Amino acid sequence: MKRVVLILLMLCVVAVGCQSNPKQASEPAKEKPADQAPTAEVTEPEVKSLEDSTYQISAQQSSKKSDMNKQLLKQVTYYKEVKETPKADKKPEQKDENKNENNNATTNEDKFKDIIKLIQKIAKKERVNITPDINNADYRNFVLYAATDLGSLSKEEAKLLAEYAKYIDSYENKAKNSKIKIFVNRLKAGAPLTAEEKLQLLSLLPVKEGTKLKKGPTNPKAPGNSEKPSDSDKNNNKPPTGGEEEPPADQPKDKPKQDDDKPKAGEYDRIAARDYAYKWWNARNNEEYGYYSRVSGGCYNCWPDCTNFVSQAIKAGGILEKREGTFWYYSDKKPSYAWGVANSFYNHFKDRAKQAKSFKELQVGDVVNVDFDHDGDIEHSAIITKIDKFDVYVTQHSTDKKNSPLSSWILAGYDVYAWKMDTANDNVKAK
Repeated sequence: MKRVVLILLMLCVVAVGCQSNPKQASEPAKEKPADQAPTAEVTEPEVKSLEDSTYQISAQQSSKKSDMNKQLLKQVTYYKEVKETPKADKKPEQKDENKNENNNATTNEDKFKDIIKLIQKIAKKERVNITPDINNADYRNFVLYAATDLGSLSKEEAKLLAEYAKYIDSYENKAKNSKIKIFVNRLKAGAPLTAEEKLQLLSLLPVKEGTKLKKGPTNPKAPGNSEKPSDSDKNNNKPPTGGEEEPPADQPKDKPKQDDDKPKAGEYDRIAARDYAYKWWNARNNEEYGYYSRVSGGCYNCWPDCTNFVSQAIKAGGILEKREGTFWYYSDKKPSYAWGVANSFYNHFKDRAKQAKSFKELQVGDVVNVDFDHDGDIEHSAIITKIDKFDVYVTQHSTDKKNSPLSSWILAGYDVYAWKMDTANDNVKAK
């Protein structure tokens, strides 16, 4: 019996040795033929997981881009466009209708022929060679620039020029809408915009209406208004009727600052902003801020510089540059849109500074934006540099003027928005 058990044990050992060859166990398992389906338990879950992960990422990205496009499309609005129609007591004949349609673009030029002559006169005075042509961008820009200098014109001339500038502004809206539609079509097609293109689109859109400035009593004793009164202020009991106050040969020195007038750390320095504007009111600081000159072919002052000038002045007053959110900063490589584009400047500071409601709230160093035609397109920027008992005065570029009366814009029917610059650093972290 014992012999039988021993034989059986020996047979078991031999059988186990055949199934587990040590050499074979140490070798890697042979790969299965390529055309053989992998086993479900091992391979399929791994491949499926990888495919699902890739698909989920792609779907998330696509969904995110789609959401971003929808958000951008919700922000899009368009400008009103000029639509001329024949004006007559009776319904015009077909022939007359066609004639009016063909001459649609010149109807208003005929209406404003007197002011066109005035513009030519201004151009000659400024030594600018300009030919009246509403389809020429240089001509339109010159009209808009001239319309910021109403204080040097008679009451009737100012009224006519302001009306013509509003028409020019509306006439340009068709081209602006065409640019907006290019971006909209891309968004609707599902194509994402680059960060630069998004900023470009936002800079084109009409701004949301803010608090319009109202004319009224001024506050000559506001902080920063420390210039000595001019001879005109001393001798005249009536407010000025028009014309820019020419700066004296030597700038009057400021009265000694009282302790209460000195800006504290981090506060806006109105005097510094005003003094910068006075220093550069009829010149360009291209050595420090040379981007616009460089991209304009190296010229000295051939670009619309109003907002760039204002940005320089308030930076000199201590307004901090912002490189996140709605950017506002200067760079020689390329400044932000809000640094040099009036529309974008407005959009930046509406989330950063408070708006003034009346002249009484304004102080030297505050900034104004102007919309000629109530269409949400900000055409101009200027900085307040003087306040007296009669008016508030601004200094500006594009049409270089120092201490030009702000009331002339409101009397012309422009929408004027004013920013209290001492509130602009509240939401910005100091570096």
